[in-house]
Amino acid sequence: MPFPRYLSHALRVTGVVSAAMALASPSAFAGGFDIHEQSTVFMGSASAGSAAGGSLGSMFWNPAATGQFPGFNTESSYTLVLPYGDIDIKNSPLGTGRSGNIGIDATTSDSYGAYQFAPDLWLGMAITSPFGLATKPENINYPGSYLGVTSKLLTINANPTIAYRVAPGITIGAGVQIEWAQGKLQFRDSPGTVAQFGGTDWAFGGTAGITLQPTSTTTIGVGYRSQMTHDLDGTFHSDVLTAGTVVPAVGTIDLPDIVTASLRQEMTPTTRLLGTVQWSNWSRFKDLTLTTPGGSLKTEANWDDGWFFSVGGEYDYSPSLTLRSGVAYELSPIDSATKRLVQIPDNNRVWLSFGASYKWSEAMTIDIAYSHMFIEDGGVDLYTPTGIGPFQGDVEAAVDLFSVGLRTKW
Repeated sequence: MPFPRYLSHALRVTGVVSAAMALASPSAFAGGFDIHEQSTVFMGSASAGSAAGGSLGSMFWNPAATGQFPGFNTESSYTLVLPYGDIDIKNSPLGTGRSGNIGIDATTSDSYGAYQFAPDLWLGMAITSPFGLATKPENINYPGSYLGVTSKLLTINANPTIAYRVAPGITIGAGVQIEWAQGKLQFRDSPGTVAQFGGTDWAFGGTAGITLQPTSTTTIGVGYRSQMTHDLDGTFHSDVLTAGTVVPAVGTIDLPDIVTASLRQEMTPTTRLLGTVQWSNWSRFKDLTLTTPGGSLKTEANWDDGWFFSVGGEYDYSPSLTLRSGVAYELSPIDSATKRLVQIPDNNRVWLSFGASYKWSEAMTIDIAYSHMFIEDGGVDLYTPTGIGPFQGDVEAAVDLFSVGLRTKW
């Protein structure tokens, strides 16, 4: 079947716009494209209690949480992400077809350290990956490939922090975010060619938080991570659009503010109730822009804010073994088929998590956790910028996560 000339041109234009869209595509399918898995301990509770301390990894959400740990402490976590997502295009100008699994198995890790310099003063450092991972369809020739094929985003975030106990039961904290990002993608720009964009950027932001202990059995934590914008500076190459030459290009990604509020309540000497509410300002993610010497191309996103609610608990089975579990419900910022990109099959989801910690010695604790995300089925209903379409279909997705961590008191 010959490829219509006018349709070929329209889809080539779409490919460039999708290049910007694909920069923000995770394989973890978190709300939007942030990564919740920042601590094995809190993955085991579905992030319940994450900003209220109990583990040094709490400093990702709330830098004031370091004030709970005397001396010099470290924590590291390593998580295996096994995502699944399938796009079934049922109606499009190019016919029908399925993507196969677009998820790419990936790993993510984080490390934390904090030192008590004085009775009321702590300095800390967190190295994390707050956003990213990757997607690629098994069937790169399905109709949705003109809206995006390979998409990757890697972020590495250094977050030095300081915490100060201003009064008994009240600790405040603040920090600086120094984040490096790398985006790389490929997309189909004609039946026989694939274009590619790649770029890197540095961005800077802040963190702040407070922990309150109104009683000896209650801890409340509130933390803030600031918005950042990455202008990924790189190159774009297309046999069709740039005549096979490499041209400079910039892809822009607006990342959200995040506010997390958590509760850690001791019910008995061996049992603790945990809870978290988190808001992510994804509504600032208005559009995706790719700028080349030939001009700028913009695709509207107009996402809503994201919300995350979780409840969980911890039980000390013995002095050496702690068990935990949690359940969470997440409201995705993508609330309609017209906003759901083929690279991000995101939707509302339920988290079910289990974890355990084994105290190997007074100085060392080993953590393990497992989570499964039940993601609601959704749909896509997309047009190219020139009005060609619709590309309509159904989306299925789910994720399994396995994590192991180590906590050390030096």
